[in-house]
Amino acid sequence: MCRRILYCMFLMSLLVACQEDSQASPEEIVVEGWIESGGAPVVMLTKTFTVTTSDEVDEDESIVLPWGKVMVSDGTESVILTGNYDDRYFPPYIYSTSRMKGVPGRTYYLTVEYGERVLTAHTTIPMPDSLEALTVSPCLEADSMYQITAYYDDDPMRKDYYMFLTRIFNRETRYYPSFLGVMDDERLDNHNQQVVQPGIHTLTSYKNTYRPYFHENDSVLIKFAKIDKTTYGIYKAYNEMVALSSNPLFASDISMPTNIQGGLGFWCGYGVTKYSVVIADSINP
Repeated sequence: MCRRILYCMFLMSLLVACQEDSQASPEEIVVEGWIESGGAPVVMLTKTFTVTTSDEVDEDESIVLPWGKVMVSDGTESVILTGNYDDRYFPPYIYSTSRMKGVPGRTYYLTVEYGERVLTAHTTIPMPDSLEALTVSPCLEADSMYQITAYYDDDPMRKDYYMFLTRIFNRETRYYPSFLGVMDDERLDNHNQQVVQPGIHTLTSYKNTYRPYFHENDSVLIKFAKIDKTTYGIYKAYNEMVALSSNPLFASDISMPTNIQGGLGFWCGYGVTKYSVVIADSINP
């Protein structure tokens, strides 16, 4: 997601740089972080950049911030996260720890210190919910491919927001937010259902062959996450940006929301329930 934020900022800065009297914008620190129930906190730090026609940017080295002090507190215990190389992510460097696991209902406070800058944010992990069912059906639009549909057990008396993350076993090394996979329960149809699409890769070879369906031999790991209104707004804007940015000259004029004080990006909590769907077993019972 940080890649998309930087991409939109790159386009805006490039247009400004083409003007005769343009001035470079100050660099901003971008935080991409989350903590889920039962999982460790994960934080990535990058920076924005202004590009002119003579600039060349090595994104792996130029935008990653590897020497920050990143701390997470649950109000009682505070833990400093350790930075490590991790090629499952872009940029391939994350801050994390094995000394803290997310607990539903708790609020987690993030503090990032980088140079003289201090960034803060907080998020609460909602109590996880369960799905009623996950079904597999053939796709009419794509021969020999299948779609997964999730059915909710939504409480009509309670305001809820949901999110899906998927990982294709033996093909992907981590979970990706499902494309168009965030949901406001007010927008659920009468059947309380949602098609679960694979996540979009922004910087791997797989992104060039993306299809919103699954193959017969796929084993799909799914996280069904309960999220808060802030997280919903962030990912809703992200999905709109991805959907509208296929044309590099008219990417999107959507301003990405942020809950980071002193910088850009997000710090989100997920209350997750995990599922596994083996496509072949579902279509050949």
